[in-house]
Amino acid sequence: MTKIISPFILLLALSFLSPTLLAFGLKPLFATLSPSGTGAEHVFRVKNTGDSPIAVQFGVTTREQRADGTESQKAADDSFMVYPPQAVIAPNKTQKVRVQWLGKQNLSKELAYRFVAEQVPVNLSKDKSTGVQMVMTVVGSIYIKPQGVAPKLSVSNLRRTGDKLAFSVKNSGTMHVLLENLKIDLSNKQQQTLQLSGKQVAEVEGKNVLAGAQRDFSIAYPANAKIDDSWSAQLSFK
Repeated sequence: MTKIISPFILLLALSFLSPTLLAFGLKPLFATLSPSGTGAEHVFRVKNTGDSPIAVQFGVTTREQRADGTESQKAADDSFMVYPPQAVIAPNKTQKVRVQWLGKQNLSKELAYRFVAEQVPVNLSKDKSTGVQMVMTVVGSIYIKPQGVAPKLSVSNLRRTGDKLAFSVKNSGTMHVLLENLKIDLSNKQQQTLQLSGKQVAEVEGKNVLAGAQRDFSIAYPANAKIDDSWSAQLSFK
């Protein structure tokens, strides 16, 4: 089982191979597929930006989000067709990889997956000298999105922890959400209100909450505020 935090290039391991510059990139970093029809497939492009050929294998994993934002994955081979499953990519060349959804067409909520392009530690260069080669993986996001889905957020467990204001965000809706242009509206029974935005919520800005997931967050405690468990919070975002 592989733990992946977010869609960017990860250094997974070191192999004792030739000391050449190896790197590759993925476009796009995320794709939204329909459960059926022509929208049920997508083409990713993996480019070798290094100076030597690389062997890369492609696959899709499930994606379960933990409260701290980390994830657990397992192979989703039965739900997708990935072609080609592996390829040798020459320097400065791009490999197209077609991904097609083969799972259920009748979905009640959006499903989230990871597209994974993983370098195979094989020395394909003419230089057979011993050295260190970085073995890398590029990770993207795939969403299987039926019609009529939407996020639904609630905030709980609002509390002060040291110099932080901590809280949990639950997405009980049917679609993931990115907390962009975030505002947090606080209120209590005494009709006191406080709105937090901009730099005050920077630690949460842009975070992803998948459908059915709960995330734990914390931000800098607002100056001169007296917030306890009698307060409630609502989120607004675009």
